[in-house]
This record gives sequence, structure tokens and C-alpha cells, in this order.
Amino acid sequence: MLNNSKINIMHAVLSLEVGGLERIVTESALAIDKKIFNVEVCCFDRFGEFAEKLKSNNINVTLLKRNEHHYDYVYPLKFRALLIKKNIHILHMHSGTFFLGTQSGILARTPVMIYTDHGRPLVESKIDVLMDRFSGFFVDQIIAVSRELENYLVEKIRLSEKKIHTIINGINTDQFIYRSKPLELMDEFGITPQDKVIGTVGRLAEVKDQVSLIEAFEIVHRTIPESVLVLVGDGPMKVILENKISELKLGGSVIITGNRSDTHLLLNMFDIFVLSSLSEGTSVALLEAMSSGVAAIATKVGGNTSLINENIHGVLVSPRQIDELAGNMLSLLQDKERSKEYSKNAAVKVREHFSIAKMVKEYEKVYLRLFHEKSKTPIHM
Repeated sequence: MLNNSKINIMHAVLSLEVGGLERIVTESALAIDKKIFNVEVCCFDRFGEFAEKLKSNNINVTLLKRNEHHYDYVYPLKFRALLIKKNIHILHMHSGTFFLGTQSGILARTPVMIYTDHGRPLVESKIDVLMDRFSGFFVDQIIAVSRELENYLVEKIRLSEKKIHTIINGINTDQFIYRSKPLELMDEFGITPQDKVIGTVGRLAEVKDQVSLIEAFEIVHRTIPESVLVLVGDGPMKVILENKISELKLGGSVIITGNRSDTHLLLNMFDIFVLSSLSEGTSVALLEAMSSGVAAIATKVGGNTSLINENIHGVLVSPRQIDELAGNMLSLLQDKERSKEYSKNAAVKVREHFSIAKMVKEYEKVYLRLFHEKSKTPIHM
């Protein structure tokens, strides 16, 4: 029997801190059809900013802490108890929770188990690959967030091709829109209307390669002294990035904002958006920038090549190529008409193909199909 005639879904995440994966889970939980689904979230490590947003919208968030220092053998039993207590019909795991979550779902006899892979680490350890293969044997569906990632999971990780399906990330296209530059916000950071603002949004982590971005910006800054680089985010590379900024004597021209809840407004400050990642699934930050009408430059990795058609929606560059990145940044800053054309085309593409509503509808179809197959319970919509 269904609790209140609804299908109970539990999202498993490491945390709900500010990030692309976490935003996707949050927006999905908010947008899903509440007449059919009851949705909750379980965090394995910590809550994070998005947890408060969900709680304020009457979506339950549980923190069930694992041991982060070594493999937690007891955790599957603890998570099993929660799944049984909540009468979960669908366990939807996300990157970082696959192995522990799958064991918990097996022990709880959860009817449906789904895993979404949001992107791979730079270095794949053998044990991580083996854990993914083990988990993949037991889940009902594996979702990749880009075609490129789907191919990687099949060819490199050797997960079952029959189980893998791609659902491209979507964003809130009502929130991420073109606006005039937010002067009060710019004033907060000491940015003037005359400054040329280059920006990026993302975790300060090795995979995002903000080091290369800072080095490329130093070249740009020599030609355009009134240029400013804004890094929105926080993470383990912060001290290294601060040292690089100091080394290149860019202290007054590079701003690290930390995690912010007003990304939709910060994007409107940017003249161009740069994604310098070494690896990506489908970048939520890039989609948000495109939707906000900001001309974009992104590396030729992962799903970026599917989002940007070269010289139509933006510019693609090779990763870790400092001179190439700097040259394209200068070119876009100096060619306003081309920048404006890319911005317009990109915003149209995102609104037509990458809305959160479209993405959630695809997930709802997967949930309903698998629940019906596993429970043999008719679904009334």
C-alpha cells in the first residue's frame, strides 16, 4: 500500500551545500508533482545551505552522518532503518552515495533503486570503479547527465548499457534571466560600471582548474587594466588560488566571493562567463550563465560540447591552454556585437531545451515506469 496514495522517494546526497549536483536535487524536489510523489532527502555528511530552502518548503531533510575518515561498515544498517521507517518506494542516489546507498537499499528491500552520476573524478581509483560496478549490478536504472558521460560509464566503468539512460540537467529558467547590471551588488565588491567583469561559478577544486583561469586572466589584465575576475564559490583550493593571485600581483583585480545564495544576480554582473573545468557532466553553472544572457567560454570536456555549438552559443577552448583561453577572453571582451549574439542564442537554447520542468518530467516518467514494473501497482495520474 502507498502512504497517502503517494510514491515515497528518498534522494541520497553527501550534502546540500552550494553546488551543481545539490542545486539539481533541490530544484527537482521542489518541482516534482506533489500529488503523486512524496519526496525527502538524506544527507550523508552535512546539511548545507540548500537544506534550509527545502525545509522552508516543507520537504523533510535528514542528516544521517557516515564516518568520512574510513569505510563505514555500520552505515548501511543505519540507512536501511531510515528507509524502512520512511516506507521508501524509490531510493534515488547521487554521486558519492552509490555504494553505501545500494547496500542500504538491498538490506531494506527498497522496491526501486536509481543512481544519477553527475560527473567523474579526475583520477579513477580501481576500488571506486569496482564499487560502482558492484552497485550497478543491483540498481534498476543509472542516469547520466550527458551523452558523453553515458558513453564513459559504459566503455570505461563497464556499467550495463541496458540500464543507462541520459537525462540532461535543467535549470530554473524563471530565476536565471537577463537583467541590467546590479549596481548595488557591484558596489559591494568595489566593481565600477566601467570595469570589464569576467566571472565563473563553481567549487574551488582541482577539477574546475581555476588556476588556469587566473593565469589567463593575468594576460588579459595586462591589455585591459580595468578588467576584473570574480570567482563565485568555495572549496579546498581556496588557499592555493589566493597564493596564485598574490604571486601574479592581482590582489585588487580578482575577487573570491565564497558561497553565495544570490548567484542569479551575480551572473548579471558578468560581461563574460568562463568555465575552465578539466572534467564535467552537464554543467549547471554554464546553463545558468547561458540562461542569464552572459557570453560563455568553456573547455572542450564532457557535456560542454553539447551545450555550446562553436561560434553560435559561445566559444570552446582546450583545457589548460592558457594562451588560447586568454586570447578568447580578450576577443569577446573587445567584440561586443559577437558577445551579444552568443548571449542571445545561448539564452534561447537553454529556455527551449534545458528547463528544470523538462528535466523533472523525464525523471517522473522513470519513477513511474520503474515503480509500476517492480510493484505491479497501477498508477493513477
